[in-house]
Amino acid sequence: MVNSSKNKIPEKNSKEDFFGKKGYLSRLELRQKLKKAPSRVPGLGKWYTRRERVDMEKETFGKEYKDYITRREFQHRLRKLEREKFGVKTGKEKLEINRKIKYLKELTGF
Repeated sequence: MVNSSKNKIPEKNSKEDFFGKKGYLSRLELRQKLKKAPSRVPGLGKWYTRRERVDMEKETFGKEYKDYITRREFQHRLRKLEREKFGVKTGKEKLEINRKIKYLKELTGF
């Protein structure tokens, strides 16, 4: 058999796919990517509407992240979300944070 490059399946959700070669995204680019992203949270049966996905960018990456979000800042924010989980009072809030983390990790490939 001949191994041709046409038959290779591209790696799904790799970091390069989401952040591109430059390694960062502007807020506008991140918002657009979230707007076009799939709405389903993998493995949980939860769906995010387009408005919820766009609002997720505003909630998750506040003003302290400035105009550009790098891979490192994105990973740092995911770790902060993990820690925030322990400070919430209800199980419903914990579940929502878990869903958000799982969605963002699946989307970016982290």
